[in-house]
Amino acid sequence: MESDIGRIHLKYSGCFQDAHDESLPLVMFANGIKYTPTVKHIGQYAICNDKDFVMLRHRVCPRIKDDIPLPLDLDQDFDESRYNPRIRKHDTIYFDFILQWIKEYNTKPDGIIIDNKFDPQDFHIIAKKGALKSLGNTLTDLYCNDWVLLACKYEGAIYLTDLKMEDESYEGFHLRASQWGSIFEKKTTELSESDLEQLVEGATDGSFYDFSSFALGNDFKVLVRGELDAKNDDGELYELKTSAIPRSDPVGVSKYKRGKLAPAWLQATLSGCKWLKFGYRDGNGVIHDIKDLKVSQDGQEWAFYDDKRGITCNGKVVLGFIQNVLQKIRDELQDGEMYRIVYKGKKGYDKENLHFSKAPGDFLPDWYKAHIRELYRSTSQ
Repeated sequence: MESDIGRIHLKYSGCFQDAHDESLPLVMFANGIKYTPTVKHIGQYAICNDKDFVMLRHRVCPRIKDDIPLPLDLDQDFDESRYNPRIRKHDTIYFDFILQWIKEYNTKPDGIIIDNKFDPQDFHIIAKKGALKSLGNTLTDLYCNDWVLLACKYEGAIYLTDLKMEDESYEGFHLRASQWGSIFEKKTTELSESDLEQLVEGATDGSFYDFSSFALGNDFKVLVRGELDAKNDDGELYELKTSAIPRSDPVGVSKYKRGKLAPAWLQATLSGCKWLKFGYRDGNGVIHDIKDLKVSQDGQEWAFYDDKRGITCNGKVVLGFIQNVLQKIRDELQDGEMYRIVYKGKKGYDKENLHFSKAPGDFLPDWYKAHIRELYRSTSQ
């Protein structure tokens, strides 16, 4: 049932070869919103053994351990066999799992659609958190990393995913460091017995994906799917991150704020997390300090003035940037069309523009489209 992001990219990239490419400056989208949105939990699923989909009727989330001894050596759990260069730069969980959750939410075991169903048309955008993160980080990313987003509209709902297809390989330090974040999460959290009972038989671990909704502006509803890292005993959600021990000089402070704090703030805000937990490591992957940072309303702890673009960048501007790009997609995309949005800043190719192109079609699998047709057929009866 699954279809990986690479398949989507390879199958549909040719659709845009003859499409008109519209280039628009980044700064035209950099208008801040008035308030930070309130995030509402909608539902959840888990992935066990890297492939088994588990529909969860009750929220499951790893708990922060009471005692985390320091120093904490992350590199000792490095496993080179886990490295897969083909999927390193995109979400290793397939996009179709989002669609599978929608179908299972709506369907009884006997295949009959339930009365209290989930309607994709209740939202203007259904997106992976990674896609919104790539979009929002465009304003703060010091390295101007490239990204590609793909949106399609089907039966009134718009679906958004990311297609970051850089051909990268890692070795040495970068290969080892690519795993330290996930190792930090596993070493600092644990699952309760009751949580484990909701997973597949024999599973001792899993990745947990939350569906959350929020409104950008007065009339723009977004459903986002993102991974849940952890919670505390009060049920408050945490986003867990590692960082090199920050330098105190101006360049080091800027790298820490823009390279670590800003993207972590955005991820946490999109998921409704109240806290960031940072593990500060040395160059050998050993954590020497751990700090809890409260997630602010407007990201002022990492805000900065971008003199080249002439904008003050903070959380409200980043969220406004996301809203304005999504608004363009919403206003212009028709049923049966796809939109590709490209940023090509990493090698200095074009740091100041977004590229939009449109083509007929969609990237949704046939089984999902059949479910949506049945969903609206049952609604009309």
